[in-house]
Amino acid sequence: MADLTQLLAGFESGELCRPDASQPNFVDVVRAIGLITGALDGPNSANSRQIGDQIGEPEHLVFVLVDGLGTHCLEHLGSESWLRTHLAAEVQSVFPPTTSAAITSIAKADWPAKHGAVGWWTYLAQLREAACILPFVRHRDGEDLRDCGVTPEAVLGSSTILGEMARSTAIAQPTAIIDSTYSGWFGSGADTLPYDDHAEAADKIAAHIRDADEPTFTYWYAAAVDHASHEHGSDSAQARAAVTEVDKNLARLAEHLERQDARIVVTADHGHRDAGARFPVDRDDPLCDFLRCPPSGDMRLGFYHLQDGARQAFTHEFEHRYGEHFALISTQELDDLRLLGPEPLAAETRRRVGDLASIALDDSVMRYTGGSDGDRFMHQRSHHSGLSFREMTIPLVIG
Repeated sequence: MADLTQLLAGFESGELCRPDASQPNFVDVVRAIGLITGALDGPNSANSRQIGDQIGEPEHLVFVLVDGLGTHCLEHLGSESWLRTHLAAEVQSVFPPTTSAAITSIAKADWPAKHGAVGWWTYLAQLREAACILPFVRHRDGEDLRDCGVTPEAVLGSSTILGEMARSTAIAQPTAIIDSTYSGWFGSGADTLPYDDHAEAADKIAAHIRDADEPTFTYWYAAAVDHASHEHGSDSAQARAAVTEVDKNLARLAEHLERQDARIVVTADHGHRDAGARFPVDRDDPLCDFLRCPPSGDMRLGFYHLQDGARQAFTHEFEHRYGEHFALISTQELDDLRLLGPEPLAAETRRRVGDLASIALDDSVMRYTGGSDGDRFMHQRSHHSGLSFREMTIPLVIG
């Protein structure tokens, strides 16, 4: 397809960030942690081994995922801030750089190409349509997937890295999500530390570690930066304030743990890029006439399951309307480029991505608005899931 040339030109010019597993990356960080905690026994990349050496083998390891904290977010912090003082490296996120893909990469210590969580809206063969993986509902009507006969294990696999660790494990998450279906699957029986603000999270984690009589691993998920960026823009005063508040409470946690053999490792699932052109696709859109089910994927990455014989007509319609903003490539091209990871797409992942994929060439966003969430996402100021450096580049902080 001609659009493959556009995508490659974006990589060549530096406008787009090409996923490259030979560079230090998110999965390297997760696998380093897996080795340290006894959940994995290798093999591991040179970059992952180097990250593991930087972390060491502390008795207590706290892994913090700050949702939406792209490397660009640190530019607004003072040079004496905790995050900037302990910045160890800049690494690549997974593609797509979106929360469902990245957190599942933590759980499975693997790439989206293998685990198959390839966007906020992921096609499931069991449903023959898309589901929202993190809230674990059918996209069409918001029905709980368990009530549709679909379990987390059927979608995501039976084991997670937390369940394999040779340490006492705990997860600290906002009260609103800690008892969710996905969180239960992710934690694999870990102790739960619900919190309502970051200061409470820091205090609870510190108390949990002080009370422990064996080595621990604690996972802390912090969502405020992502929420502020979506709502107000990635460079807004509100987003900067959220970064500052997270930084302050990481310093608070570090102070609590000063007398412990503890290490705090911080990274992010993705960065943010403010939205440019917005393209809603509603239920009556002519594009849907060529599809077996509504589009899936994310805001800057779309997946399309075509009706038999509809490829040419769909391609013509899509490129006529969106070719300036999105590259449309085949699933084989997606696989050949190894965008979802360094190995070929797993059979289930291939089923989930369908026949064609659209990838944003600029700051545009596109979303099917006929599901239970309507056009809510189209009103957000900033998004992720594209190949810009702002979305794909994240910090690794070790303190």
